[in-house]
Amino acid sequence: MNSTNRTVVFLGVALGSVLLATAAHFISRPPAVEGYSEVGQDFFPDFKDPLKATELSVVKYDADAKESQSFSVRKNDAGLWTIPSHHDYPAEAAERLARTAASMIGIRKVAIRSRSKDDWARYGVADPSEEVAATVAASTDEGAAADPRGTRLILKDGSGNSLVDLIVGPAVEGQEQQYYVRQPEKNTVFIAKLNVDLSTKFADWIEPDLLKVNQPDVNNVVVNRYSVDEQQGEIVPGEILTFSKERNATTWNLDGLNTETEQVKESAITDLVRNLDQLKIVGVRPKPAGLNADLTVSSEVAQNPLMRQVLQADMARQGFFIARGPDNTVKLVSNEGELVAGTSNGVRYTLYFGEIARGSASDIETGLNSTPEGEEKKADDATKETAPDADAPPKADDAEAEKGPRRYLLVKVDYDEALLGAKPEAPVAPEQPAILNDAAAPGDAAGTEKAAESVPADAPAPDAAKPVEATPETPPDTPVPDAAPTAPPTETPAPGSCDEPAAAAPAQTDAATPAPQEPAPAAAEPPATTPAPVAAPPAEGQPADAASTPAGETAPTADPATPAQPPTDPKAEAQKQYDQAIAEYEAAKAGHESAVKAWEDQVKEGKKRVKELSTRFSGWYYVITAESFEKFQLSRDGAVEPKSATPAPGADSGAGLPGGLPPGLSIPGFPGAPGN
Repeated sequence: MNSTNRTVVFLGVALGSVLLATAAHFISRPPAVEGYSEVGQDFFPDFKDPLKATELSVVKYDADAKESQSFSVRKNDAGLWTIPSHHDYPAEAAERLARTAASMIGIRKVAIRSRSKDDWARYGVADPSEEVAATVAASTDEGAAADPRGTRLILKDGSGNSLVDLIVGPAVEGQEQQYYVRQPEKNTVFIAKLNVDLSTKFADWIEPDLLKVNQPDVNNVVVNRYSVDEQQGEIVPGEILTFSKERNATTWNLDGLNTETEQVKESAITDLVRNLDQLKIVGVRPKPAGLNADLTVSSEVAQNPLMRQVLQADMARQGFFIARGPDNTVKLVSNEGELVAGTSNGVRYTLYFGEIARGSASDIETGLNSTPEGEEKKADDATKETAPDADAPPKADDAEAEKGPRRYLLVKVDYDEALLGAKPEAPVAPEQPAILNDAAAPGDAAGTEKAAESVPADAPAPDAAKPVEATPETPPDTPVPDAAPTAPPTETPAPGSCDEPAAAAPAQTDAATPAPQEPAPAAAEPPATTPAPVAAPPAEGQPADAASTPAGETAPTADPATPAQPPTDPKAEAQKQYDQAIAEYEAAKAGHESAVKAWEDQVKEGKKRVKELSTRFSGWYYVITAESFEKFQLSRDGAVEPKSATPAPGADSGAGLPGGLPPGLSIPGFPGAPGN
């Protein structure tokens, strides 16, 4: 065989080997795994903008109620976020929905866990809808997850197109933020990395601050603990506690408190006010038509007996009644009394506490499965059976708002300008003194000038220690005020007498104002003033004061003599004082304008707040927790403590509390009520 033939043989053998190897590879290759090519890809590649999401739906299966529960948030045609599953209650959902939507962008398929429908229950990704869940549950075996149903998350745009639709199961054990997931229309179970909050709690999607009140602003609280006897249709009066405090004060006062033996327990009232600030709701119900925002009955319903009866029946189920008093006056009353809280900006809240809200957690939130009439006792028994044991230690995952019987609540707001305090009063301009008035009597000026001319330019200032002659202007019968002399009196002979000395004039207490004296007879010459003795110079080592005292006389005990002052011009002094008063007035006037503006700004802000809150509260009954209700039910024993451990015997235990509701109130519609 030549070389050419050998080469051809070798090439044929090599080619045959390649063909055999290729065939063996394809024959031994495992079948293709469905979805394997999708690993590493995004679940929703077209979803890039979270702001396009205008509707969120979360569906979960409630094992206690044995049914699926749906929660949804949607932006309505007016651009407002509402919760359709909760009677279209307003939602503060924009931020939370944006976070949820953003967390769904770029979710990738990390790995495949199963391609079989039979494994949905095992990995907890069965559809939570009731119809599908029942079928899947029948095929569940021992290897299934604790809950075979997952949570379905759906995001839609404004046109109703689906942006995201995913069923999320439990977390993968040992893998951080990795979950079993499945798209509803596919069988494949993937593992995906998620960081999403799939909360279906009503409280997580609404404005948490119900009253929008700040604790430091509350300055007045009235707790009225009356109740309603539904059998007789009567109001049973209870304690009324009225607390108040001054603006910017930290301590509270209580009407009727015996301040000698009692004091307010600050922690109790502070806890109540804090509860107002932090009050949260756990459920809502729409109010019936005909009940206004201020909780009065509309004229249309009031004039229609049938509509009025429907309204009263609806309100009575929640524990609220319209009572009628003297002169046909009308007042809203509630099963468990009311609380009034006033703030420093003039907003006054009135909270009415009604009946116990019964049912499951879903019933509490929405009331869609409310207990029919006639089954209330059964629901009460169920509530008692499921109520937590008071002695049992609380579970770490128990929500504080989920414990105890909840209560219905009605809220109204109005504006009370008196809560702001008195409006700042304008300062009064000072009145110009008469001496500065151009219309002053000419005699006053002439007298002033004459007095100034009668004093020599070089004359010394009058000394309070020297006697002062009586002036002709002094009335003869004017009594002389008693004054202790500050210097020894100097005797002067009376006119017309050689031997009898005249009574000495009393010493001056004010050098500028001479004391009145009896005038000398008109025909007599003015008496000569006895000159004061000249003081000898002080001896060596002797004080100057001692040297000024004549020998044989005792020095008077008086204040050191003030230095001589020139005569004061009354008009100049009056002008000085008037100018100072004008300056103070102008400063007070500027401060008043600022204070009035601040006061008026508070009035505007308070009225604006009342309008906003009235709109917010106008359409709803609320449900609050048992804990919040108990904090509002403050009694006098819980609000007052003794000032000392052992009060004095016979001490008054405190003035009586004011009376309850106006007399004569009755609730129409009850057998025992007057007029029925």
